[in-house]
Amino acid sequence: MFDHELFEEARKEFLSYLLYTKGRSKATCYVYRSDIGIWGKWLVEAGKDWLNAKYPDIEQFAAWQMREREIKAHIVNRRLSALSTFYRWLVRNGVVESDPVAMAEKPKLPLRIPVWLEREEQAQLEATIRDRRNIPINVFGNNQKHMTETRRRYEMMFGLLLNSGLRISEALGLTIADVRLVDGAARSVRVIGKGNKERLVPLPASFGAVFGFWLKDRNRTEAVFAKSDGKAVSPQAARVYLRGMLEKAGIDKKISPHKLRHTYATNLLNAGAELVDIKALLGHESIATTQIYTNVGQERMEKVVARL
Repeated sequence: MFDHELFEEARKEFLSYLLYTKGRSKATCYVYRSDIGIWGKWLVEAGKDWLNAKYPDIEQFAAWQMREREIKAHIVNRRLSALSTFYRWLVRNGVVESDPVAMAEKPKLPLRIPVWLEREEQAQLEATIRDRRNIPINVFGNNQKHMTETRRRYEMMFGLLLNSGLRISEALGLTIADVRLVDGAARSVRVIGKGNKERLVPLPASFGAVFGFWLKDRNRTEAVFAKSDGKAVSPQAARVYLRGMLEKAGIDKKISPHKLRHTYATNLLNAGAELVDIKALLGHESIATTQIYTNVGQERMEKVVARL
Protein backbone atom coordinates (compact mmCIF):
# COMPACT_ATOMS: atom_id res chain seq x y z
CA MET A 1 0.00 0.00 0.00
CA PHE A 2 1.31 3.46 -0.92
CA ASP A 3 2.06 5.50 2.22
CA HIS A 4 1.53 9.12 1.03
CA GLU A 5 2.51 10.72 4.32
CA LEU A 6 5.81 8.83 4.58
CA PHE A 7 6.56 9.46 0.89
CA GLU A 8 6.06 13.23 1.23
CA GLU A 9 8.12 13.32 4.41
CA ALA A 10 10.97 11.44 2.72
CA ARG A 11 10.82 13.69 -0.35
CA LYS A 12 10.90 16.82 1.82
CA GLU A 13 13.90 15.61 3.86
CA PHE A 14 15.73 14.54 0.70
CA LEU A 15 15.26 17.99 -0.88
CA SER A 16 16.55 19.62 2.32
CA TYR A 17 19.61 17.38 2.09
CA LEU A 18 20.20 18.46 -1.53
CA LEU A 19 19.74 22.15 -0.74
CA TYR A 20 21.58 22.51 2.56
CA THR A 21 24.07 19.63 2.63
CA LYS A 22 24.95 19.23 -1.05
CA GLY A 23 24.57 22.90 -1.90
CA ARG A 24 22.31 22.33 -4.92
CA SER A 25 20.42 25.33 -6.25
CA LYS A 26 16.73 25.91 -5.58
CA ALA A 27 16.05 25.43 -9.29
CA THR A 28 17.73 22.00 -9.21
CA CYS A 29 15.77 21.02 -6.11
CA TYR A 30 12.55 22.06 -7.82
CA VAL A 31 13.34 19.71 -10.73
CA TYR A 32 14.09 16.83 -8.32
CA ARG A 33 10.84 17.52 -6.48
CA SER A 34 8.88 17.40 -9.73
CA ASP A 35 10.59 14.21 -11.00
CA ILE A 36 10.03 12.34 -7.73
CA GLY A 37 6.41 13.55 -7.67
CA ILE A 38 5.78 12.17 -11.18
CA TRP A 39 7.19 8.82 -10.02
CA GLY A 40 4.92 8.85 -6.97
CA LYS A 41 1.78 9.56 -9.02
CA TRP A 42 2.64 6.79 -11.47
CA LEU A 43 3.14 4.30 -8.63
CA VAL A 44 -0.28 5.15 -7.18
CA GLU A 45 -1.98 4.67 -10.58
CA ALA A 46 -0.09 1.41 -11.11
CA GLY A 47 -0.96 0.16 -7.61
CA LYS A 48 2.69 -0.16 -6.56
CA ASP A 49 4.57 0.69 -3.36
CA TRP A 50 7.52 3.12 -3.47
CA LEU A 51 9.22 1.37 -0.54
CA ASN A 52 9.38 -1.96 -2.39
CA ALA A 53 10.01 -0.76 -5.95
CA LYS A 54 12.11 -3.08 -8.16
CA TYR A 55 13.94 -2.54 -11.43
CA PRO A 56 11.02 -3.80 -13.60
CA ASP A 57 8.91 -1.00 -12.07
CA ILE A 58 11.51 1.55 -13.19
CA GLU A 59 11.54 0.11 -16.71
CA GLN A 60 7.74 0.20 -16.86
CA PHE A 61 7.78 3.80 -15.60
CA ALA A 62 10.27 4.76 -18.33
CA ALA A 63 8.24 2.98 -21.02
CA TRP A 64 5.02 4.65 -19.84
CA GLN A 65 6.57 8.11 -20.13
CA MET A 66 7.84 7.50 -23.65
CA ARG A 67 4.76 5.67 -24.92
CA GLU A 68 1.88 7.46 -23.19
CA ARG A 69 3.36 10.89 -22.58
CA GLU A 70 5.75 11.00 -25.57
CA ILE A 71 8.58 12.21 -23.34
CA LYS A 72 11.99 12.23 -25.01
CA ALA A 73 14.61 9.70 -23.90
CA HIS A 74 17.04 12.28 -22.47
CA ILE A 75 14.32 13.69 -20.18
CA VAL A 76 13.28 10.20 -19.06
CA ASN A 77 16.92 9.38 -18.27
CA ARG A 78 17.25 12.61 -16.30
CA ARG A 79 14.23 11.62 -14.23
CA LEU A 80 15.66 8.15 -13.65
CA SER A 81 18.91 9.76 -12.52
CA ALA A 82 16.96 11.88 -10.05
CA LEU A 83 15.18 8.77 -8.76
CA SER A 84 18.48 6.95 -8.38
CA THR A 85 19.90 9.82 -6.29
CA PHE A 86 16.73 9.75 -4.17
CA TYR A 87 16.84 5.98 -3.63
CA ARG A 88 20.58 5.95 -2.84
CA TRP A 89 19.85 8.53 -0.15
CA LEU A 90 17.00 6.32 1.13
CA VAL A 91 19.38 3.34 1.27
CA ARG A 92 21.97 5.32 3.26
CA ASN A 93 19.27 6.32 5.71
CA GLY A 94 17.93 2.78 6.09
CA VAL A 95 14.52 3.49 4.56
CA VAL A 96 14.83 0.99 1.68
CA GLU A 97 17.22 -1.88 0.97
CA SER A 98 18.34 -1.06 -2.57
CA ASP A 99 18.21 1.39 -5.46
CA PRO A 100 15.77 -0.06 -8.05
CA VAL A 101 17.20 2.20 -10.78
CA ALA A 102 20.66 0.61 -10.64
CA MET A 103 19.66 -2.62 -12.43
CA ALA A 104 17.05 -1.08 -14.73
CA GLU A 105 17.66 -0.80 -18.47
CA LYS A 106 17.64 2.86 -19.48
CA PRO A 107 16.18 4.25 -22.73
CA LYS A 108 18.79 4.54 -25.46
CA LEU A 109 19.67 8.08 -26.39
CA PRO A 110 19.80 9.12 -30.06
CA LEU A 111 22.99 10.81 -31.20
CA ARG A 112 22.47 14.50 -30.50
CA ILE A 113 24.88 16.85 -32.21
CA PRO A 114 24.85 20.25 -30.49
CA VAL A 115 23.48 23.26 -32.32
CA TRP A 116 25.86 26.21 -32.55
CA LEU A 117 26.55 29.35 -34.56
CA GLU A 118 29.04 29.22 -37.39
CA ARG A 119 31.69 31.95 -37.37
CA GLU A 120 29.83 33.93 -40.03
CA GLU A 121 26.53 33.62 -38.13
CA GLN A 122 28.17 34.69 -34.89
CA ALA A 123 29.61 37.79 -36.60
CA GLN A 124 26.20 38.49 -38.12
CA LEU A 125 24.47 38.26 -34.74
CA GLU A 126 27.05 40.47 -33.03
CA ALA A 127 26.78 43.10 -35.79
CA THR A 128 22.99 43.12 -35.48
CA ILE A 129 23.13 43.61 -31.71
CA ARG A 130 25.67 46.46 -32.08
CA ASP A 131 23.53 48.24 -34.68
CA ARG A 132 21.55 50.85 -32.75
CA ARG A 133 19.55 51.82 -35.83
CA ASN A 134 17.33 48.74 -35.47
CA ILE A 135 16.17 49.59 -31.95
CA PRO A 136 12.37 50.05 -32.14
CA ILE A 137 10.33 52.82 -30.59
CA ASN A 138 8.32 51.21 -27.81
CA VAL A 139 4.54 51.44 -27.54
CA PHE A 140 4.74 54.24 -24.97
CA GLY A 141 6.71 56.56 -27.22
CA ASN A 142 10.32 57.18 -28.11
CA ASN A 143 12.23 55.96 -25.07
CA GLN A 144 15.49 55.63 -26.97
CA LYS A 145 17.80 56.01 -23.95
CA HIS A 146 16.18 53.16 -22.02
CA MET A 147 15.99 50.91 -25.10
CA THR A 148 19.65 51.61 -25.90
CA GLU A 149 20.74 50.76 -22.35
CA THR A 150 18.78 47.50 -22.57
CA ARG A 151 20.38 46.64 -25.91
CA ARG A 152 23.85 47.37 -24.52
CA ARG A 153 23.21 45.13 -21.51
CA TYR A 154 22.19 42.21 -23.73
CA GLU A 155 25.09 42.91 -26.07
CA MET A 156 27.46 42.42 -23.11
CA MET A 157 25.52 39.42 -21.81
CA PHE A 158 25.54 37.50 -25.07
CA GLY A 159 29.11 38.60 -25.70
CA LEU A 160 30.12 37.12 -22.35
CA LEU A 161 28.39 33.80 -23.13
CA LEU A 162 30.16 33.63 -26.50
CA ASN A 163 33.54 34.45 -24.95
CA SER A 164 33.39 32.45 -21.74
CA GLY A 165 30.91 29.58 -22.23
CA LEU A 166 29.06 30.43 -19.02
CA ARG A 167 25.61 29.02 -18.38
CA ILE A 168 22.98 31.76 -18.46
CA SER A 169 22.28 31.17 -14.75
CA GLU A 170 25.99 31.62 -14.00
CA ALA A 171 26.18 34.85 -15.99
CA LEU A 172 23.09 36.28 -14.29
CA GLY A 173 24.54 35.39 -10.89
CA LEU A 174 27.71 37.46 -11.40
CA THR A 175 28.46 40.58 -9.40
CA ILE A 176 31.02 43.22 -10.39
CA ALA A 177 33.31 41.78 -7.69
CA ASP A 178 33.38 38.46 -9.59
CA VAL A 179 35.08 40.15 -12.56
CA ARG A 180 38.86 40.58 -12.32
CA LEU A 181 39.72 43.99 -13.77
CA VAL A 182 43.30 44.93 -14.66
CA ASP A 183 43.98 48.41 -16.04
CA GLY A 184 40.31 48.76 -16.90
CA ALA A 185 40.10 45.48 -18.86
CA ALA A 186 38.19 42.38 -17.70
CA ARG A 187 40.69 39.52 -17.54
CA SER A 188 38.54 36.75 -16.05
CA VAL A 189 35.31 35.96 -14.23
CA ARG A 190 34.87 33.94 -11.05
CA VAL A 191 31.94 31.57 -11.45
CA ILE A 192 30.00 29.50 -8.92
CA GLY A 193 28.67 26.66 -11.06
CA LYS A 194 26.72 23.44 -10.53
CA GLY A 195 27.25 21.76 -7.20
CA ASN A 196 28.45 25.10 -5.76
CA LYS A 197 31.83 24.55 -7.47
CA GLU A 198 33.98 27.58 -8.21
CA ARG A 199 36.02 28.12 -11.36
CA LEU A 200 37.95 31.00 -12.90
CA VAL A 201 37.29 31.58 -16.60
CA PRO A 202 39.72 33.79 -18.57
CA LEU A 203 38.36 36.22 -21.15
CA PRO A 204 39.80 37.06 -24.59
CA ALA A 205 41.60 40.42 -24.56
CA SER A 206 39.40 42.00 -27.25
CA PHE A 207 36.15 41.27 -25.44
CA GLY A 208 37.70 41.91 -22.01
CA ALA A 209 38.56 45.50 -22.97
CA VAL A 210 34.99 46.25 -24.07
CA PHE A 211 33.45 44.42 -21.11
CA GLY A 212 35.73 46.18 -18.62
CA PHE A 213 34.89 49.61 -20.06
CA TRP A 214 31.16 48.85 -19.70
CA LEU A 215 31.66 47.88 -16.03
CA LYS A 216 33.77 50.88 -14.99
CA ASP A 217 32.66 53.02 -12.03
CA ARG A 218 29.99 50.52 -10.95
CA ASN A 219 29.50 49.31 -7.36
CA ARG A 220 31.31 46.00 -6.78
CA THR A 221 28.31 44.50 -4.99
CA GLU A 222 25.99 45.19 -7.93
CA ALA A 223 24.83 42.39 -10.21
CA VAL A 224 26.61 42.63 -13.57
CA PHE A 225 23.40 42.31 -15.59
CA ALA A 226 20.97 44.08 -13.27
CA LYS A 227 18.36 46.23 -14.99
CA SER A 228 18.24 49.98 -14.47
CA ASP A 229 15.77 49.48 -11.61
CA GLY A 230 18.23 47.14 -9.88
CA LYS A 231 16.12 44.02 -10.46
CA ALA A 232 17.69 40.93 -11.97
CA VAL A 233 17.21 39.97 -15.60
CA SER A 234 15.43 36.62 -15.86
CA PRO A 235 16.70 33.70 -18.02
CA GLN A 236 13.35 33.76 -19.82
CA ALA A 237 13.79 37.44 -20.75
CA ALA A 238 17.29 36.69 -22.06
CA ARG A 239 15.96 33.87 -24.26
CA VAL A 240 13.21 36.09 -25.68
CA TYR A 241 15.63 38.95 -26.42
CA LEU A 242 18.12 36.62 -28.11
CA ARG A 243 15.34 35.15 -30.24
CA GLY A 244 14.45 38.66 -31.42
CA MET A 245 18.05 39.46 -32.28
CA LEU A 246 18.44 36.23 -34.24
CA GLU A 247 15.32 37.08 -36.21
CA LYS A 248 16.65 40.57 -36.99
CA ALA A 249 19.96 38.99 -38.06
CA GLY A 250 18.15 36.57 -40.39
CA ILE A 251 19.53 33.49 -38.62
CA ASP A 252 17.07 30.62 -38.90
CA LYS A 253 18.38 28.38 -36.12
CA LYS A 254 16.95 27.43 -32.76
CA ILE A 255 19.62 29.20 -30.73
CA SER A 256 19.15 29.73 -27.00
CA PRO A 257 21.62 31.27 -24.51
CA HIS A 258 22.78 27.71 -23.82
CA LYS A 259 23.55 27.23 -27.52
CA LEU A 260 25.91 30.23 -27.25
CA ARG A 261 27.77 28.08 -24.71
CA HIS A 262 27.91 25.35 -27.37
CA THR A 263 29.25 27.92 -29.84
CA TYR A 264 32.05 28.84 -27.41
CA ALA A 265 32.99 25.18 -26.93
CA THR A 266 32.98 24.58 -30.69
CA ASN A 267 35.20 27.62 -31.27
CA LEU A 268 37.64 26.29 -28.66
CA LEU A 269 37.73 22.89 -30.34
CA ASN A 270 38.29 24.44 -33.77
CA ALA A 271 41.11 26.52 -32.28
CA GLY A 272 42.88 23.32 -31.21
CA ALA A 273 41.89 23.15 -27.53
CA GLU A 274 42.03 19.75 -25.84
CA LEU A 275 38.84 18.25 -24.39
CA VAL A 276 40.31 18.38 -20.88
CA ASP A 277 40.75 22.16 -21.23
CA ILE A 278 37.22 22.62 -22.59
CA LYS A 279 35.90 20.51 -19.70
CA ALA A 280 37.60 22.79 -17.16
CA LEU A 281 36.44 25.99 -18.85
CA LEU A 282 32.82 24.82 -19.11
CA GLY A 283 32.74 23.41 -15.58
CA HIS A 284 31.71 19.90 -16.64
CA GLU A 285 31.97 17.23 -13.95
CA SER A 286 32.79 14.48 -16.43
CA ILE A 287 34.82 14.42 -19.64
CA ALA A 288 32.00 12.29 -21.09
CA THR A 289 29.78 15.39 -21.11
CA THR A 290 32.42 17.34 -23.03
CA GLN A 291 32.87 14.59 -25.63
CA ILE A 292 29.72 15.65 -27.48
CA TYR A 293 31.88 18.38 -29.00
CA THR A 294 34.06 15.84 -30.80
CA ASN A 295 31.22 15.69 -33.33
CA VAL A 296 31.51 19.37 -34.19
CA GLY A 297 35.20 19.89 -34.84
CA GLN A 298 34.80 19.57 -38.60
CA GLU A 299 36.50 22.87 -39.35
CA ARG A 300 39.64 21.90 -37.43
CA MET A 301 39.71 18.44 -38.99
CA GLU A 302 39.45 19.91 -42.47
CA LYS A 303 42.43 22.16 -41.74
CA VAL A 304 44.44 19.18 -40.51
CA VAL A 305 43.62 17.17 -43.65
CA ALA A 306 44.48 20.17 -45.85
CA ARG A 307 48.07 20.03 -44.56
CA LEU A 308 48.61 16.46 -45.88
